[in-house]
Amino acid sequence: MFRLDGKVALITGAAGEIGSAVARLFRSQGASLALVDVNQQGVLALAEELSEAAMACQADVSTAGGCRRAVDAAVERFQRLDVLVNNAGICPRIPFLKSTEEDWDRIVAVNQKSMYFCSQAAAPHLRRTKGRIISVASYAGRAGAAANASIYSGTKGAIIAMTKAIARELAPDVTVNAVAPGAIDSAMVNVLAPDRLQALLQTIPLQRLGTVDEVAKAILFLATEGSYMTGATIDANGGWMML
Repeated sequence: MFRLDGKVALITGAAGEIGSAVARLFRSQGASLALVDVNQQGVLALAEELSEAAMACQADVSTAGGCRRAVDAAVERFQRLDVLVNNAGICPRIPFLKSTEEDWDRIVAVNQKSMYFCSQAAAPHLRRTKGRIISVASYAGRAGAAANASIYSGTKGAIIAMTKAIARELAPDVTVNAVAPGAIDSAMVNVLAPDRLQALLQTIPLQRLGTVDEVAKAILFLATEGSYMTGATIDANGGWMML
C-alpha cells in the first residue's frame, strides 16, 4: 500500500516546502522523480539529496513552453510518466485595491496556467500508464483568503474547477484530483503576527496548524490509492472548513 516502485513522478515547485516534502515521501515509497522548479540551486540540492533516482529540471512552468520542456525532459530521462503533481504556486500579499495587471498576470501564470499546461503536456504520457494528476489547491479556493490574496484565491478556485473539467475529459484513463491545504506550518502562515496566529488557531477545530508532511501524505494517497476518485478535492484543513 502507498508504494510507488517503478513509477515516475514529476513535481512542480519541487524546491518549495510542500514540494520537497512530497518529493521526499514519494522517494521513500520507491518513486523516481523529475523535480521541477525555477529555483535551480534549490532543485539541484534536493535532487542530490534524493540520489540518482531524482533528476533536477530548472524550468519556468508559468509558460506553456516551460511546461512542455519539463515534461519532455522527464520522459526522455525515465521513458515514462505515472504521476504529475502540480504544486508550483506563489501567494504575494497584495491588497485588492492596490493590485495591478502585472500582479494578476504573474500570479495567474504561476498558479493556474502552470497547472493547466503541465497537465496538458503530461496527459498523453499519463494515458499510456493509467496515471494520476494531483494539483495543490487551497482552502482559499473554497472560501477566499482572509486578506490581501484575492488573485491567489481566484487561482486556487480555478484549480478546483479545472480539476473537475479535466477529470471528465481524461477519464477513464487518468484520474485527476486535488488537495486543498488549510493553514499549514510554513512560510506563508508564519509571517503572521503571534496574536493573529493565535486567533487563527481558535477557528480551527483541531487547534493547530497542519504540517507539510500531512499535505504530502494526502497527495501520496491520491497518487497510489484512491483509484475510484476523480474530479475530487481533499480538504486538509483541520476542520477549518467542512463541506
